[in-house]
Formats: sequence, structure tokens, C-alpha cells
Amino acid sequence: MRSVTRILMGTAAALVAVAGAEAADSDLPVKAKPVEYVKVCSLYGAGFWYVPGTDTCIKIGAFVKLDVMFNADSNGGGIGLAQGQGVTMAGANDRLTTNLNYRNREAISFDLRSATDYGTLRSYMNVGANVATTAGGVSMSSSNPLNTFQASSQTLYVDRAFLQFAGFTAGRMRSFFDMVHIGVYSLAQARVSGDTSPTGILGIAYTWQFGGGLSASFSLEDGGWAQGGRGRSTVNLAGGSVPPGPSDVTDAFGQGTIITDLKGGNTFDPVFNLRLDQAWGFVGVSAALHDASGGYYGSAYGCDTFNTGSTGGLAAGLCGANSTLSSSSPPALGTPGITSAGTINGHPGDVFGYAASVGFTVVNPFGLQGDSVGAAGVYTKGAAGYATTNWGASTIYGSGNKMGLSYIVDAIYNTGTNVELNTTWSMQAFYEHLWNAKWRTSVYGGLLGTQFDSAAKNMICPGGPNGTPNPVGFSGGNQGVFSNNLTGPLANNANGMVTNCNPDSSFTQLGTRTLWNPVPDLDVGFDVGWVHMNTAFAGLGNLNGFGTVFQPGASGRPGGVYSISNQDVVSAYFRIQRNFLY
Repeated sequence: MRSVTRILMGTAAALVAVAGAEAADSDLPVKAKPVEYVKVCSLYGAGFWYVPGTDTCIKIGAFVKLDVMFNADSNGGGIGLAQGQGVTMAGANDRLTTNLNYRNREAISFDLRSATDYGTLRSYMNVGANVATTAGGVSMSSSNPLNTFQASSQTLYVDRAFLQFAGFTAGRMRSFFDMVHIGVYSLAQARVSGDTSPTGILGIAYTWQFGGGLSASFSLEDGGWAQGGRGRSTVNLAGGSVPPGPSDVTDAFGQGTIITDLKGGNTFDPVFNLRLDQAWGFVGVSAALHDASGGYYGSAYGCDTFNTGSTGGLAAGLCGANSTLSSSSPPALGTPGITSAGTINGHPGDVFGYAASVGFTVVNPFGLQGDSVGAAGVYTKGAAGYATTNWGASTIYGSGNKMGLSYIVDAIYNTGTNVELNTTWSMQAFYEHLWNAKWRTSVYGGLLGTQFDSAAKNMICPGGPNGTPNPVGFSGGNQGVFSNNLTGPLANNANGMVTNCNPDSSFTQLGTRTLWNPVPDLDVGFDVGWVHMNTAFAGLGNLNGFGTVFQPGASGRPGGVYSISNQDVVSAYFRIQRNFLY
């Protein structure tokens, strides 16, 4: 009896325990299914993921790098080479020149894409910061009589910010004129290239896809002064007044600057491109038009004090308020009271320059996997910014009293003349060899040349190569290149300030870069580059000195008789860079 009782009591206890356990379980929350907060988007390649709650895919990339440059400025250009329309005054190449420079740059990119009935809607932005030293020399301004310096600059930049939709590309983009850029295969600045890859350009384009890799694009792009624009560099030789007046800022072709004199920007540069993309690479051609029209006749920078008695002001009655002069009959320089440019002086006719290019790239050439080779050539007439981003004035000093001069501009004109378009051309090529997964080496180079036509040379050198006066647009003014004070070997020179007058010039650039990738996404590189300036001004010249009344606030060598001759710049570069989905 007792056994039966024990069995019944044990069974009841077990049932109570099970019921209690089920009751306890019923009070616990139900475990939710895992939530996929980041869902991979495989439509557009690695690194994309869906923005939660949308059908838009995004990729965020970034890079950080440090560049160290010897005998080059923080932009990667050899000491003395032009940067846009300026000159690196450290081109003096003397004891006061800073040859070692640094640049720290970092950027973050956002690539957003969505599938639509009209194709992919894409927006892309790349924004970064740049901290760099600047290649200094010696400042000799009145407020700072002698101060050796190496300053630093800190800037924010946006080199890409564009939309793509239904064949259109609009915003800050790479120009559709550009196809091959040796800057991708070097650490040095590509002087022989006008490619907009480093900075981007403003524009809007439409691309037609014909199938089989064949496409055509038409775009309207910035032909002016915005960052990355092609630049309008038409120069008025009247520049500073002749003889110089107190209000002059500079002569037309100043040493350290070039003064452009343009009609206002009223049009974009139309650009056309046709290319064929295949598994082996691509080949393409492109063309563009560029407004190179000048402003008004006369000097835009001061009164002719020798004729008016003015102290340099632009007061009415002294510098342009002479209603008796007709715009149909522009006055010559030196006409009393009217040497300043203005509406009553008349102006040259409008003129457009042009540029044309052909380029190609071949991947895995000669059966070598990972290698690539490419080249491009650009020919321009009145559109120098398509052949080089370094149009303007270049001043390079050599040992002793030696220097080289180069002037690359769209066009020139003088009072009463037409605008004469200059010819500028460039060629560039590269070859990159992949040694293994961690090492690769590239060899790159190119040529850049500019030629002034006979009419332009006659304006600059009115008496021929050894004519008098010599040379127009380069002397007088507060920053004239050549001095009127003839001394030494030129004291009795009947031909003026130079023994040879010819503004043509050319450049050769060669270099090699090696990159080491010790781990994925990390680049460690070294580059050695050489730039050779060939100047047709070769001969003797009596130069104005920096730091004098002619060169306020500038830096460089003292004035005197110099041998104007070809010059060379050899530079070295080191870079370490981390890329992430960039």
C-alpha cells in the first residue's frame, strides 16, 4: 500500500514540476530572428552595401598619403616650373631656396547608385584636405625686407562631385577631352599633360553607347578660371604702359606673373570624344573649341605719365575720359590721356582656338599579364590649357648667371592688331611592368612645345631677332623681365636688352617610379624625374633683379647680365599611401 502511495505522490509531483516549467517558459520573450543591418550589394562591385530602408547602394572609400619631395614644390612640379599663371620663385636655385618639401593629403569618397527604368542613377563625390609646405626663397618686400621662409598651406578641396543619369554626366568630372594621363604612373607632376584628372573640371556631357564598346560623348566644359578650368591666357602686349608709369603693376610678360587681357567669358568650351573600349584596352580621338578673344586695346594697368603728367591715378581727363576718340579708330600707345584700356579704345575681333587629341592604352601587352602601355598626343592652336596644366611663365636659374625662360599662352595682341593664336603641342607615353604581386615599375615621359607665329614674333621682336626695341611686353613695368639699364657686355648693345629675341620654347620630361605593396591597399613608392627646358631666347639678357623696385615682394637672383640658356631640373619623390575601397 505504501509503494502505491509513493508512486502516486511522485507522479503528481512530476506533473506539477512540468506544469510549473511550462508556465515559466510562457513568461519568457520569444527570440527574434536575426536582423541583417548591412546587406551586401553585389550589383556594382566590391565594397557596396544597401543603405537600410532603401534600394540605394553606397560605397565609402578613403585614402591617406604623405609625399616628400626634393628639388620640387609641394605640387610635385620641379623647382622653377610654372604653376598655372605663376612661377615658383624658388627657381632662383640659390642658398636661400627651399628644396625639400612635404605634402600630406587625405580624402573620402561617396559613391551612391540606384537602379532605375532609365539605367543607373549615380552620384559621386570626393572631398579631401591638403596640408603642404611651400617652396620659399627670400622675401624682399618693403614691409619684410629680408626673411627666409618655408611657409605651409592648408586647404580643403573637391576634385569630383558629379551626377550620372540616362547618359548624362554633370558636375565636377574628368574632362571628356582627356584620355591618357602619365600622372597615374608617376609621383611627379606631369608638365607635358593637360589632363584634368588631378583637379577635375566643371561641365555637363552626354554619352551615346553604340554597342561593341564604341561610344561618343559631347560636353560643355569650363574654359576659364575655375579650379581645373582650361584657363584663358590671351595676353595684351600693351600690358604695363611704355615707358612705365607709377601705377603699373607689371609688364605683360612679367617675371613671376603673366597678365591676361580677355573678353568676358560668354561661352563654354564644346568638347567631342569618340572612343572604342575593348578587353585589350582602348583607342580614342577628341576635339575642343576654346574662346581666346582679347579685351580692349591700350594699357589696362596705368597712365603714360610721360605724356599726361599723371601721377598714376585713373582720374577722368587723364586716363580715358576723352570722348573725341572714336572706337573705330583706336589710338596708338602714347596718345596723350588715353593709354588706359577702355570701351572708347576699340578692341580686336573675337577669335576661337581649338585642340585635338588621339590616345590609346593597351593592357597585357606582349602577353605580359598585369603590364600596360599607352600614349597620347595633343595639338592646340590658341588653347594651351589642353596640352599642359602648366601654361604661363617658367623661370629656372642655373649655376652662375644662367637662366632659362619659357612663356606658354593661348594668344597675344597689341594695340590695333588682331589676336594671334599660338601653337602648343604635347606628347606623353608610359609603360608599367608588374614584377610580381608586390612590386611594379613604370617609365614615363613626354614632350611639350610652344611656337609663336611670325605675326606674333614681329609684335614681340619688331626689329627681328636682334631688333630694337627688344622685346615688347617683357621690359618696363614693376615686374619687367629685362632691364633698360644696359651695363657690362650689353652697355653698347644697339639692339637693346637681349642679343636674341625669340619666345619659342619646349620641354622634355622623363622619369621612373617603383611601387612596393607590402600588404594590400598600402603603396610605398619612389620616383626620380628629369625636366629639360629648351629656350629659343638663348643669348645674353640684362635682367631686372628680384627684390628691387622692379620686383616688389618677389624672391630670386639679383639683376644683371645673364646667359639665357637651356636648363635642367632633377627631382626625387617618396610616397606612402593607404587606400581603402578608393
